[in-house]
Amino acid sequence: MKKWILGATISFIAIYFLLQNFNLNEFEKLQGKIEWKFLFLVILSNLSAFVPFAFRWYYLLDKNLTFKSAYNSSVIGVGLNMVLPARGGDLVRLLINKKDSGLAIPNLVSKLFLEKVMDLATIVLAGSAALFVMGLGDNKNLNLVYISGFVLISMFGGLIALRVFLDPIRKFLHYLFQLIKKEGIYQHKIDPHLVEFSEFLKGKRLLRPVLFSLPTWLFGYALTYWLVGQMIGMSFTYVEILFLMFVGAMGVAIPSAPSGIGVFHASVIYGFILMGKDSSDGFIFASVFHLTQFVVLSMSAVVFYLGWTAFSKEKTTV
Repeated sequence: MKKWILGATISFIAIYFLLQNFNLNEFEKLQGKIEWKFLFLVILSNLSAFVPFAFRWYYLLDKNLTFKSAYNSSVIGVGLNMVLPARGGDLVRLLINKKDSGLAIPNLVSKLFLEKVMDLATIVLAGSAALFVMGLGDNKNLNLVYISGFVLISMFGGLIALRVFLDPIRKFLHYLFQLIKKEGIYQHKIDPHLVEFSEFLKGKRLLRPVLFSLPTWLFGYALTYWLVGQMIGMSFTYVEILFLMFVGAMGVAIPSAPSGIGVFHASVIYGFILMGKDSSDGFIFASVFHLTQFVVLSMSAVVFYLGWTAFSKEKTTV
């Protein structure tokens, strides 16, 4: 509840400042200009983007669930993230995967963390490259890259430490849980998954999930950005799309509710300004993109969740 209140407060503040600086009458520019045929393509692009996303999850979990289950839970999780605070959709996805695969929650959580590291690494590298290709690589424009890069390096440092210094880490945690008289919990519920996760980081099993991160962002999500732009008569180069994805992703990383409202708009507007585009157009694009994704993804989550529950009941009955 506290996280939801914090996120809602941040969103409210961001929306307040946005409304102080932008005239809602700007949306009149869209009157009669929206190409609704692109909405169907946006739906298809979202569903197709989940294919490499689900394959990555399928391989992260060592094929302990079917690809169909990985796809269903991915759509449900991402869709519910648009509605639930504190990325609650990810929690729902883990619970679904626990039931479908039989894997323990600590195992699933460690793979979810790894998935987030892959996403952050992909979008930071793509966004940084886009900055320099567009000639925006001045120090004043690199603050976001520095911050996200620091977070990324910290995550990588933790993963490398777990891979190289597993035994000392296990001894330290064992000692720590002994002090709080919870040694049994550590030995039976944490330590085995820590060892499994470390082994996963050392093997070739890590390569395929990493490779599936590239098409997820560079083609799947990028296509959706381009289609939304086409729907409202805004054209972007591929490099500009990568940059907008970067600033948008960094914006929704800030705690906000629901679904990054306010902070996403502010970050996209910032991206438009850096690219030398009209900030009012940035406000319009961010608003239309956010609303479109909110409707498409949340409705998809409902449909896929109802399908999953029906299939689970049928399977239980049989």
